[in-house]
Amino acid sequence: MKPARQHSLWVLIKPFRAQFMQMAWLSLLTNVLMLVPTLYMLQLYDRVMQSRNTLTLVAVTALAAGLLLLMAGADWLRNLYAIKTGVQFDLTYGKQVFSAIFDARTTLNQSPVQSLQQLTTVRQFMSGQGLFAMLDMPWSVVYIAVLFVLHPVLGATAVVFCLVQCLVAWWNQRVIAGPAQQAQQSKQHTENFIQQKIRHLQTSHVLGMSNTLRQRWQALLAEQSQAEHGWLAASDLSQFVNKWVRYTMQSLMLAIAAWLTIKGQISVGSMIASNVLIARALQPFDVIVHSWRQWLQANAAASDLQAMLASRQQHLQTLPAIQPLQRPYQLQLHGVTVELQARRILNSLNLSISPGRLLCIMGPSGSGKTTLARLLVGVVTPQAGSYQINQSAILASNARTLLTGIGYLPQQVSLLEGSIAENVARFGALESQHIIQACQRVGLHEAILRLPHGYDTRLDEQGLPLSGGQRQLLGLARAIYKEPPLLVLDEPNASLDEFGEARLMELLQALKGLQTTIVVVTHRSGVLKVTDDLLILKRGEVVHHGPRDAAIAYLNQLQSAAPQPASSGMTAPST
Repeated sequence: MKPARQHSLWVLIKPFRAQFMQMAWLSLLTNVLMLVPTLYMLQLYDRVMQSRNTLTLVAVTALAAGLLLLMAGADWLRNLYAIKTGVQFDLTYGKQVFSAIFDARTTLNQSPVQSLQQLTTVRQFMSGQGLFAMLDMPWSVVYIAVLFVLHPVLGATAVVFCLVQCLVAWWNQRVIAGPAQQAQQSKQHTENFIQQKIRHLQTSHVLGMSNTLRQRWQALLAEQSQAEHGWLAASDLSQFVNKWVRYTMQSLMLAIAAWLTIKGQISVGSMIASNVLIARALQPFDVIVHSWRQWLQANAAASDLQAMLASRQQHLQTLPAIQPLQRPYQLQLHGVTVELQARRILNSLNLSISPGRLLCIMGPSGSGKTTLARLLVGVVTPQAGSYQINQSAILASNARTLLTGIGYLPQQVSLLEGSIAENVARFGALESQHIIQACQRVGLHEAILRLPHGYDTRLDEQGLPLSGGQRQLLGLARAIYKEPPLLVLDEPNASLDEFGEARLMELLQALKGLQTTIVVVTHRSGVLKVTDDLLILKRGEVVHHGPRDAAIAYLNQLQSAAPQPASSGMTAPST
């Protein structure tokens, strides 16, 4: 069950209540010492100016300076505690949130990036002025109490003004919330559009799509500008009303104090002090008015984060202890059916893949080859049937634990920003021996050494400065890093020349000798030279599965009966 939203933030920061108690005590000390300027002013007007005693002036001034120094120190310590608490919050929840958003067992209603941004939103509120205002608000009672001591009318007026300020805060939220949310959504939409198009900038330019995309971007930008204009207009109106109310209330307080002074009920010093005290009493409310939206965002973010962490924790508690599988891997698929976006991709697949053998998967486009490859590495979960390795069922809940150290090369090689060595080592510990061995096996070692910084060469998100073929080889080196027990390659030779493809065949033959379970998805016939079993898919169903030579004979028979290789998307390659 999702926690109540109004309590979510407090539940999330509950482990840090000791730090908040320390900040609360420091807030008490700071706010009490903030009375020093008021008391100093009273002493000047009611004592020093009356007695005209220089020694009293020096003594009072020195005492006030010392107390103000103590106040500044208490406020400084409170800020340090807030920063320290924010760091501890990141250390406590950062790892949990990062693990949860990449865990298939976690229920995610948003993008992983948004979850990490929500973590930052909560942390910023914990160390921001909004939290300090909430810590200072209870001590406004101290200033109101002093006003009551000066005169009951002043205290009662201060209570009324605080209620008015709360009413202004509520009105401020009603006015700003809608336009602010609309502006944020519009901005996010525009940013997502431009980021997606930048990834394909060169292709768009070559195909003459730049002008059309620019026009769409300008239309989105116009919508964003209009939404932001509405938000700024509402914000300006809110600030205008808030300033008018705040300054009017301070002026009214001074007028009431002046009237009491004329009546002889308070002194001139009390009149001036009342203006300072009402300003201090209203300051936390004023800050809360400006930080109310931040509070709502932090509370909403905490609610989503708490629900996500609770979902993952519930799965962790209900699952038994899982031990990683031992090599070699024997794969079994029994009646596996996969549906993606209400479309059946794989239909009742029965398949057995033995270690030390290479299974080649072929078929026309859209036959389900890539989906089957993703299923084998635990990315896709079947809607029906079972997928087992060494008689252990592979589920969404245990795939990351059971399938440790597997090798996978997707169709689109995704290299992360970092060094070549870090990409090969999967951003784990840099074990030079295994990194160099993997690159030597794919034939990339010499090319890396020719780079100015060798294995320390930094790659951007597009894999530059490597060429397309080198990026393919680097992705292959990452896949075979530390000789994984299961190796799934999706079109591994798509960007390779004849030399690179020959090295790939040697590599696959060598890995078969290490009892590696190998699955290769391809449309090129070169891999058939080292293939043991051939699986032919069409529309998500098995057309033929068996030893390579029998499958090739089956394809030749089909071509002899109806020689239309262009329509089937498959040819009978020679071995």
